[in-house]
This record gives sequence, structure tokens and C-alpha cells, in this order.
Amino acid sequence: MLSVVQTKVFDISSDGGNPCPLVLNSDSLTNKQMQSIASYYGVETAFILQPESRNALFRLRYFVPKHEMEMCVHATVGAVSYWCQSHEIKQLNGTVETALGEIAVNAQEKDGRLNVIVEQFPPTFSNENPSPSEVAQALKISEEELDLSVGPIQSVSTSRPKLMIPLRSHEILHNLDPDFGLLWELCDRYQTTGFYPFTLTTQSSKYDVEARQFPKRAGYNEDPATGVAACALGAYLTYYSKLQEPKEGWYEYLIGQGYAMGKPSMIKAASYISKEGSITKTRVGGYATILQTENIDINLII
Repeated sequence: MLSVVQTKVFDISSDGGNPCPLVLNSDSLTNKQMQSIASYYGVETAFILQPESRNALFRLRYFVPKHEMEMCVHATVGAVSYWCQSHEIKQLNGTVETALGEIAVNAQEKDGRLNVIVEQFPPTFSNENPSPSEVAQALKISEEELDLSVGPIQSVSTSRPKLMIPLRSHEILHNLDPDFGLLWELCDRYQTTGFYPFTLTTQSSKYDVEARQFPKRAGYNEDPATGVAACALGAYLTYYSKLQEPKEGWYEYLIGQGYAMGKPSMIKAASYISKEGSITKTRVGGYATILQTENIDINLII
């Protein structure tokens, strides 16, 4: 039997957040078994293994129903939250092993909840991106509903690339009904892992930005809270709004996501501008809720 801890990450209400099953003691599982378990749950699933480095807390592998991923921030937040809870720790600085290497994590109790921050990488900005007309066609909107005064349509990566798409209003964002076949085709053509349309004209004044995430062939069409995309968006906004007159320091953005799905979520992303005027560090984080632990028979899933 396998022990699986159910979590919700970046949740701000009982129906919000991004679910993530954490499969404990996964070292004996094969790739096929991990993929089958993720398909069984139908969401991003994290597998916790013994670390190869003595310095790391544990090793993580991430699967969506259709494939393995190199990085999943919300699963990392969930796993670190569970690790701290099970070890009765309220403050932590450490690292977690992933396919992208060791990732620094920080946890600090705040207002009775554990806030977990996951370090990412300096951003990379793609020079090959779909045109406004291609994106508008995939999202089934007019080009006039794009807001290119904020910045261009551009794929940005702080760990995995996501296509940043500025929109004029939260109404446009909320009403999106994409042509997913065309959306995935554009993802393939321009080597990005999903669309991240966003707006600075938010419905809620507590957010700097509101966004939605449509991943490429993940086994579901929309994600309620996406740390990888939010971190890339933070770097994008810092690059296009702060680097004209750069000042050294962290620039933070509170991002709302999941509202169109009825799963309200909140993510905090930040980018650091160095003395030389470039973005050298990025991070993203938030809270997780640990729900319950269940036991599953792997033989009933395969």
C-alpha cells in the first residue's frame, strides 16, 4: 500500500487552491507506476523520494496525467509544508532535489499558517513568439482585447517557459474559451508549455495581477494556481515596468488565479534587480492546506 497525502496549495478559501497528492516513500516506484498514479488522480502529483545529496531535505518528481515535468512549484510548496508539519517545524531554510537541480526553499509561520517560498532561476525571454493574431485566434478574442502597452506577447521562463499574454480587462480574462487544439499547436511551434493570459485591470483590489493558465496537453485544460507561470510573470512585469529606471531590490506581485474555475487562489511572485540593473533572482510562494492521508493499492491502479 502507498501512503498519499492530499493537499491544496495557494488556496484562499475552502473551495480554492490547486490540489496536489503527495505520494510518500516513492523510491521503489517505476516511471510507469508514477505516471499511472498521476493519471488516476487527474492532477499534478508529486512523488517524494530519498535525496541523493546529504544536504537536501528530500527529492521530488512531478507528474501530470500525461507526462513528467521538471518543476512544479505548487507541489513543492505542498511537499515542504507537509514535511514541516510532520516534523513539527515552524521555520526552515533548506533545499529540495528536482530534475533541475537543488532548489532552495524557505518556510516561515505567519498568522498561524506556514508560508513557503521556492527559489527559481534568473529569467530567460524568448525571441521567437506567436503573433498577436495567432494568439487572438487561439484564445478566440479580437486583437484589440490584447494590451500590448504592458509588454509584448512573449514566452518567459524562470524554470519552465510560459507564454505571457497581457489583456485589457478581467472581464476578457474571465470569459476566455480557448481553441485548445490551436493553443497546443502554438505551444509546440514556439516551444512553450502553456498560455498565461493576465490583466493588470483586476477585479479585486488586493491583487496586482489576475491570470489564468492553459497548459499544453497536461490531461486537463486549465490550472487553478500555477507557481511556475506566476514566477515568470513576476519577472516579465519587472523587466517591462522596472528596468527603465532600475533600483536594486526585490519587486513583488500578488497574483490571483483560479477564479474562472471557482477555485480562487493567491500566489506571491518576486524578482530581484541587481546593482548592475538586471534580474538575477526570482522566487515564488504561498500557503498550502494539508487535508488527509489515504492508502492506495498500486495494483488496483496499474
